[in-house]
Amino acid sequence: MGKNTKIEWCDHTFNGWIGCTKVSDGCKICYAETLMDKRYGRVHWGKGNPRQRTSEAYWRQPLQWDKEASEAGERRRVFCASLSDVFDPEAPDQWRSDLFSLIEQTRSLDWLLLTKRPELGIEHFGSWQNLNPEAARSIWFGISAEDQVRFDQRAEYLTDFRLAENITFVSAEPLLDGINLASHREYIDWVICGGESGPGARPMQKYWVRSLQMQCRCHGIPFFFKQWGGVNKRAAGNMLDGRKWLEMPTAKYQTR
Repeated sequence: MGKNTKIEWCDHTFNGWIGCTKVSDGCKICYAETLMDKRYGRVHWGKGNPRQRTSEAYWRQPLQWDKEASEAGERRRVFCASLSDVFDPEAPDQWRSDLFSLIEQTRSLDWLLLTKRPELGIEHFGSWQNLNPEAARSIWFGISAEDQVRFDQRAEYLTDFRLAENITFVSAEPLLDGINLASHREYIDWVICGGESGPGARPMQKYWVRSLQMQCRCHGIPFFFKQWGGVNKRAAGNMLDGRKWLEMPTAKYQTR
């Protein structure tokens, strides 16, 4: 009940707009670009190309999800911007303001904002927090990190979010090299890991995954292993050492 997504670690996905620009090696094989640009031609990917806002009817859907979650007496998770980046500087600021207004209205939903641009995200989050601190607490803030270099660059921004009592997470998908969490592990509430998928997918080594899982276990961080990936991700599955790792953090924000 309540699901409208195939992404296993959330209940819903929401895209207020579509389109983005590649910023690092993890973007090389972008499923959103493949789907929305190359297959459907809805937008042109890249810098200088306009982003496409989704319909007003679509923007009203989270209000219904919130109602269903409230009636069920539970919180549900919304992954925001699977086909874009909330903090893409080429998306109009008004759209982000509209998004936060929607977050304010949906008090039974936790909004998972995953970005490769945390330096911009922290600026917008600060403004939102000043406007409505309680609503801002329902935001889970995540960074994408495909290797050690990107983890070190982006994870430092998690400090302020953790201090604000928001859940923070790292999405190591696609994982393209090993990552040592040591320098920022105290500011991480959750780690998602997965291999790249589709034609041309770059391989993921098992010891990279096992290392992340062991680090999380040692430091009490929930670990969610999404997939091995590859050309046929369904066949590859998501078993690691004889079991599935589908751990989730506990929401800190409770419906008022």
